[in-house]
Amino acid sequence: MAVVRLFAKFFSKKNTIQKAIQFSKAGNLIQLKAKNYKESIHFDKNMVLAGDIYEETRLEGLIIVPKNVSVTFQNLTISPTAQMYIEGEVVLQNCFFIGGKNDVHVTVDNGKMNAYSCRFEQAKEMAVSIINNSKAIFENCTFEHNGKVQILVESSQVCIEKSEFSHAKHALCIKNGSFVQTRNLHMYHHTSAQIVVEDSRFIDHESVIEYGDGMGIHVYHEGDASLQSTVLQHNNQTQLCVQRGILTARNCSIWQGKDAGISITQNAEIQLFHCEIGQHKKTNIVVSKHSKMNIEHCRIYDGENFGLQIGDGSILNLTETHIRGNRSSQISLSNKSILSIKRCSIKEGYHVGICIEDQSNCSIVESDITHNANSAITLFKSELSIFHSTVSENIGNGILAMSQSKVEVDQCLFSTNEMPHIACKSNVEVAIVQSKLFNGKSLFIVNECELTAVDCQFYDSLNVQIEICDLSNARFEHCQIYNGKSYGVKVLRNSSLFLEDSQIFGHELSQLVVNDSSVILKNSELFDGKRHALFIQNHSEVFATDCFISKHAHHQVWIDFESTIELTGVQMMDGALTDIFAQNQSAVFITDSIIRNNKSRFNVQAVNFSNIEIRRTVIENSYGDVYYSENHSYIKQLDT
Repeated sequence: MAVVRLFAKFFSKKNTIQKAIQFSKAGNLIQLKAKNYKESIHFDKNMVLAGDIYEETRLEGLIIVPKNVSVTFQNLTISPTAQMYIEGEVVLQNCFFIGGKNDVHVTVDNGKMNAYSCRFEQAKEMAVSIINNSKAIFENCTFEHNGKVQILVESSQVCIEKSEFSHAKHALCIKNGSFVQTRNLHMYHHTSAQIVVEDSRFIDHESVIEYGDGMGIHVYHEGDASLQSTVLQHNNQTQLCVQRGILTARNCSIWQGKDAGISITQNAEIQLFHCEIGQHKKTNIVVSKHSKMNIEHCRIYDGENFGLQIGDGSILNLTETHIRGNRSSQISLSNKSILSIKRCSIKEGYHVGICIEDQSNCSIVESDITHNANSAITLFKSELSIFHSTVSENIGNGILAMSQSKVEVDQCLFSTNEMPHIACKSNVEVAIVQSKLFNGKSLFIVNECELTAVDCQFYDSLNVQIEICDLSNARFEHCQIYNGKSYGVKVLRNSSLFLEDSQIFGHELSQLVVNDSSVILKNSELFDGKRHALFIQNHSEVFATDCFISKHAHHQVWIDFESTIELTGVQMMDGALTDIFAQNQSAVFITDSIIRNNKSRFNVQAVNFSNIEIRRTVIENSYGDVYYSENHSYIKQLDT
């Protein structure tokens, strides 16, 4: 390669860089001596323009590289009075662009540029504009204090590696069908979104995007971004915002932001794998306006507001994700949104674990919801299905369902919640199958609710294990209710209970209390109680058929205040006191039953205007009399 050396003493009006280019051959290297060259340069052939290695060689002026021309710039300081304009191909090596009178340092228009170890500073508008099907590569470059945007990419392809961006409005603006791939970038102190992706494709690996006054990354208008091991931290606005775009993130860390961590909205779609999102001043993740999100193997933690907030008809899928320590509800689901949770843990929240509202739907499978400072799950006018999961050690309820909600519980474990494991209020439908509820009040059902429980166990409560109140209806099949330190079941205020093929036993107080309500017992057992088997009062009605009642320390059936009980095919034995005690205008009808008592003087008593009628029933007492009545009461055995 021929070398043309231009020294300062030979330069005159006729001896310029442009003249040297004119008289050099294609492929020549023009070696410039260190000085300040003030002229515009138009290249018409391929060549290399090199500055001095040890001292500054400065160019001031317009530089044009037209189509079909390739130029390499080495070791130059360029302070252009107008932008460098590239339609051909340019290689920049160890060049420094600074200041000047122009708005843009370099424009690549349908051309190519490779920049290595270069600096771009103090452009009024932008450092580099890459437009119109151009291609560019940047390696080990620095961009600083370049007005509105460090690099603008429109309808072009760019690759950036091991570079640093700071102090501008934006680091990267990627628009109009562009494709940008970055690796090991460091971006900080930009006044607006550090990276903007609009209707373009963006891929990043292992970059750090931090300390921005605006967003970290903003993807919108059909933008598509992929992040791998990217770190976003300490940005003042939402760290990662996707608006009518698509994003996939793997092994990323998004934390310590002053606003939200991730926000997706307006039909956006996002997937997170093995990411950490935490310690944001507001919600860690917001999903809104019919967006879709999939999260797998992630950690979402220590947010000052919600951990996850899903609303406006959005859909979220959570798999094998840990959600912990968020100040407001760990997950908030509202406004006809859908949430699916599988093999997740939601624990140690400062408020509700999962809040479901406004016709939303939540499905939970094989998950743990524990140690939250309020209820594990709260739902209002919504639907919940929970399977193979554990809900325990929450300060509030396990599930609190209100106002026309629906709850399905299948093969779950509820324990040690400080309020009822499942509480339902106001037109709630709840179905519980093959589940265990223990170490805490099991069920509190109030205000026109419907409950069905099949193959369940309710035990070891310090309070009433099951309470059904205020026009509510409950049905238990193949269930066990036992070992409570208080009452077993209370049915109150015009409610109803159907108990079939079930057992109630081992309670410190009455096993079944019925007040102003109705109960049907079928093929069930009540035994080993410290008080009554049935305590019936205040206009209640009870029907028991094919049941077994035994071994209670007080009257096995106490019926009071104008109540009625009908016993058919019932065996009642081994009571410590009277088996049936009716008072205050109550009525008892016994058919085809067996009543045996060897410990109390009377099997059956009626007092204070009460009536007992007995048909085809065996009543035996080896200790005393069979019947006792007083005060306008009567006992009739109608088949004798």
